[in-house]
Amino acid sequence: MKYSAAIDLSGNEAAFAVACKEFGEIVVNAARPMTGRSSASLTPWVLELIKSKEIQLDDIVEWTVGSGPGSFTGMRLAAALVAGIIFDVKNVKSRCVPTAVALASVLQTSSGDSIAAVFDGRNSEILIFELVNQAGIIVPAGSNDVLSACDADAFFNDRKFNHLVALEKDRAAIEKVLDGFSIEQFSFMEHVPAEKLISAQCAEWDNDLTDLVYIRPAVFTEPKTI
Repeated sequence: MKYSAAIDLSGNEAAFAVACKEFGEIVVNAARPMTGRSSASLTPWVLELIKSKEIQLDDIVEWTVGSGPGSFTGMRLAAALVAGIIFDVKNVKSRCVPTAVALASVLQTSSGDSIAAVFDGRNSEILIFELVNQAGIIVPAGSNDVLSACDADAFFNDRKFNHLVALEKDRAAIEKVLDGFSIEQFSFMEHVPAEKLISAQCAEWDNDLTDLVYIRPAVFTEPKTI
């Protein structure tokens, strides 16, 4: 039996799912807090979940990595783990799918609906990843933003979305930035739904695990002169 797996470490929690390709049944669907040094447990955690279902690593022939937006380090770690697992292994496909797509895929949307996935951008900012339901398929809309409290209200007054979605862990940070904007309009998810990464139809199996979502570019700091 062959399987498809997905892994996400774009935030402070790892999410992992495995589905049977033949029947579409989700056989593994787990999430676990994982940040900083605890991220070293990602590999043994994933392998233990696979082993618990008596699945052989070679039986997983498709791997999807949640590509954010989120933690640069976490996303790269997840991508590196999958790259290592499939290195020099034939007949195994891989790809990146934005984590935002998985969140939006849980919502009840109609064709043409616009969706904003909102993430804590730290430093009193939020990250906006825009998506659209295109004939039943959730796809990136191609527009992303970093917003501070100064420009967030104007942005949401000018841009009308059918749906707003975010992670529960980001609720407090989003409320702080969107002071005066009704947070009740949001759908909050407890975990990244890794199983939705498996079923995502917006990305090809291109074996490119470097296609990560960097809404905010990495910051370079000049070294101090001693």
